[in-house]
Amino acid sequence: IFFCRNNGYAISTNASEQYSSDGVAPRGFAYGMPTIRVDGNDLLAVYAATAAARAIGAEQGRPTLVEAMTYRVGAHSTSDDDSKYREPSAPEEGWDDERSYWEARSP
Repeated sequence: IFFCRNNGYAISTNASEQYSSDGVAPRGFAYGMPTIRVDGNDLLAVYAATAAARAIGAEQGRPTLVEAMTYRVGAHSTSDDDSKYREPSAPEEGWDDERSYWEARSP
């Protein structure tokens, strides 16, 4: 099982600027691997996806890529000024900013 926690950032760069594709999941398909994308903030969904990936490995002897989509609420490090690369607006109406939107969804 290749498990990728995609938090939307590559150190101090928005993931959309780091690579030009829809997350990491397309890379699994490119290598011919079964690939599962899951809401990384949903514990039961992550468990189910991991169990499915394990079953593929045990039954078919194939690797599986699991991409858990989540958000990094904090800065990358204590010396990181994340205000330089965070989106100033929320992904949906009704939220002050990107961070408050995601904090409401954090387990």
